[in-house]
Amino acid sequence: MRHILIVCLTFVSGLLQLPGQNLVASAPATPAPSLVNELEGVREAADRLAKTLHLDGAGLSVVRADQELHRSLHGTFSGEQVVPIASASKWLTVATIMTLVEDGTLDLDLPLSRYVKEFERDDRRRVTLRQCLSCVSGLPARINDSMRKWDMKRFADEAADEAMRAYPGTSFLYSSVGFQMVAVAAERATGKDWHKLFAERIGDRLGMRDTQFGSLKPIGGDAGKTPLPWVAGGAVSTLNDYTRFVRMLLAEGNWHGNRVLSKESVKMMLQNQVPKRIDVKTNEIASQDVRYGLGTWIAELDNEVVRFSNPGAFGFTPWIDPDLEIGGVFAVKDRGPKVRRKLKRVQEAVRTAVMSPAVAGTVETVRLRHGSRDRRFHLHVPPYESSHAGLPLLVVLHEGGGSGEQAREATGLDKLGVRQGFVVAFPDATGRLSKKMLTWNSGDTDVSASRSKIDDVDFLKNVVVNIQKKVPINSDRIFVVGHSNGGMMCHRLAREAADVFDGIAVVAGAMNFTDDGVHGPIATLLIHGTNDKDVLLEGGPAGTRGKKRIDASLKSAVDYYVLRNGLVAYPQTDAEDGVEFARYLTGKDKVGVPPVWVVTLKKGGHAWPGQPHQPRLAGDQPHPWSASRGVVAFFAGLSADLVPSQLPAVPR
Repeated sequence: MRHILIVCLTFVSGLLQLPGQNLVASAPATPAPSLVNELEGVREAADRLAKTLHLDGAGLSVVRADQELHRSLHGTFSGEQVVPIASASKWLTVATIMTLVEDGTLDLDLPLSRYVKEFERDDRRRVTLRQCLSCVSGLPARINDSMRKWDMKRFADEAADEAMRAYPGTSFLYSSVGFQMVAVAAERATGKDWHKLFAERIGDRLGMRDTQFGSLKPIGGDAGKTPLPWVAGGAVSTLNDYTRFVRMLLAEGNWHGNRVLSKESVKMMLQNQVPKRIDVKTNEIASQDVRYGLGTWIAELDNEVVRFSNPGAFGFTPWIDPDLEIGGVFAVKDRGPKVRRKLKRVQEAVRTAVMSPAVAGTVETVRLRHGSRDRRFHLHVPPYESSHAGLPLLVVLHEGGGSGEQAREATGLDKLGVRQGFVVAFPDATGRLSKKMLTWNSGDTDVSASRSKIDDVDFLKNVVVNIQKKVPINSDRIFVVGHSNGGMMCHRLAREAADVFDGIAVVAGAMNFTDDGVHGPIATLLIHGTNDKDVLLEGGPAGTRGKKRIDASLKSAVDYYVLRNGLVAYPQTDAEDGVEFARYLTGKDKVGVPPVWVVTLKKGGHAWPGQPHQPRLAGDQPHPWSASRGVVAFFAGLSADLVPSQLPAVPR
């Protein structure tokens, strides 16, 4: 189960942070034709499932936050076909509840009795909303009655009279009653019926026009009108509708730039909520190692990765594979257990296809000789047509003491950049050890690379030339981003290698290098935290580890690049969630020139913002804003002549 915890944390604090920002308002930098419509081998796997089970029809969609990777319809099925989704209703219910938690209308850790007076009894007074949604409330799984002509009030009365199956918080029981009672609490707290709550807070905002809650018997009956909407399993939906919902979860609660759920709400839905001391036993999921979130099954697969899912009794199954940052919806109406047994093969085919070079691109470690030293860089190439005119290139420079591999793990730009059509390179600097304590000769820091007079400017030029021999690169879209010492190296490249690099992005790196060089305009993104103790925002004596360095201020760098680019020194400004944006966009002579963006992170430290892993320096917690998404948004929004062709939305 430790693997589940590790991967879940990676997903919710890493992957989920990435889609939480809008990447670009326009299309990816280089759409890959191989990613459109279908994944290789997946249609065939789904066809075999449909044939084996004698299905009249089925639909399959595989998505990322920002695109649909695969869609196949089988038999007579259509994307608009309305089918009962049974337990897949729970994700919709929990999402609706979480919007009420976010605005303070409900509190997951308060007793139900605060909202539902029928539960003011000694045996259930301690039952909380969180326990109900994680199936540890002790409430019965169901009420043995047809419930004909019941409404929510009648259900609350009957549920209050049902005997408890366990003391709250002591055992796991997959209970529909708990979900229903939370819906009663939502209605009482808002004064609105469930149909209206779901539509206002989730359905309408996602454009889920054919998704509604119906009765338990018949399942999905009188959808949108029944006085007892069965929130744990009575909804009806379509492949098209539910795919939108899964994409919203993958995008950390965001849908086309609009916030539907908070990052924290999505994280909570997909995190284990069952205490370790409680065993989770179920026939719903074919795995020996299962936990439960808020309406979410969390299962460890055979290869020690995690899957979040919510399969329904009729086979309708949504799922998320966080390690691949994908989700899927298999839409069908059949007997659920049969579908679940066979669907695993389809999901395996999906994973195989997504991990293939045709979708994930290729990865290579390139070694080259430079300055009598053996150097290397890791190269990640997106899928592309052999006739492609040229891909954008992003070179990522690690912090001092790090490595290319460390930068890949901290930034996630190998995946994020490739998915937006960038070739991404992670070069290693130099040091006494081949893969550790490496530094760049940024020209301004007393580090080993500077003392050894390593010519890193020429080395990085050679990296670009080497890549150009392997992959078609657009010479007008070559960018570099660096962190700390790597960011300082970016400043040097802006002075000495502007003939190669068309844009720089600097994270927590002071502009101490001031030697004269090429002074043509260069697209510039500067990101800095106000609480950075290693490279001070205001400049001055640097570091907490005995380094002897006097850093220039962020303002001095802003002034330099604004002047160098011939921009008007009056930026467009925005602020959101502890992040301030200043965007210098207008040239003094009214002619389009490369922009300068400045992102100031309130209370941000020195660690790479938004990184999914614990930073190397203890106590330096990353700011939640994703610098990686900000970098990709900035560079992807530049046209070939380095003028913003369609300005990205402010990254969130």
